[in-house]
Amino acid sequence: MRGRTKALTVLAVLLTSTLTSGCLGLAAQRETMESWRELPSTFPKEETFGWDHTFESSGIEAAEPYQREELITFDESVTELVINFRAQFPWSSQIEDIVGNETNELRYVEVRLWEPGVKETGGNPYWEVRATQDYPQTVFALGNGTFMQGNWLFEIEARGYGITAPIEQLSFHDSFDVYLTITRPCVRFSEVHDTGECTFLSDLE
Repeated sequence: MRGRTKALTVLAVLLTSTLTSGCLGLAAQRETMESWRELPSTFPKEETFGWDHTFESSGIEAAEPYQREELITFDESVTELVINFRAQFPWSSQIEDIVGNETNELRYVEVRLWEPGVKETGGNPYWEVRATQDYPQTVFALGNGTFMQGNWLFEIEARGYGITAPIEQLSFHDSFDVYLTITRPCVRFSEVHDTGECTFLSDLE
């Protein structure tokens, strides 16, 4: 019954538009079509940045330092900030017991997150972590939903060993993974976006 009523409405609009001149007919069609469109839906969407790396070295020399950085734009719509971090340094605690902490200059991961302009002025990082031994997968939920707007600097420096020995039991590879995720509201228009796609609310303003 509802489909029949809708069909009759379409026919009535088309008939009216053909009998009505120019712009008035187009306006009637447009208003009817607009009334049938789905309302846009808004939902939180995550953006993730970060790195993972497994070291490979030769001989007794540690691998070359791994260094990366990325600028991440925070606007007023960012509602959540979460960092996932994990590091693996096989046998690090046993080696340190024997030779002391000298290996901490050769096997380490340092990650820092800076608010806009803070690093340049000699301030302290918003968040940082340093690992020289195994660091289990840890989730850091940061902030209270209000973040300084601008370009935040996310950076990492790390070094480690990766040795593949003839005897498998003697092989080991230092590794890490760190990912930063921000959450912002995103708007989906059914007429424009495919499934799963949307436009960030801040980009519509």
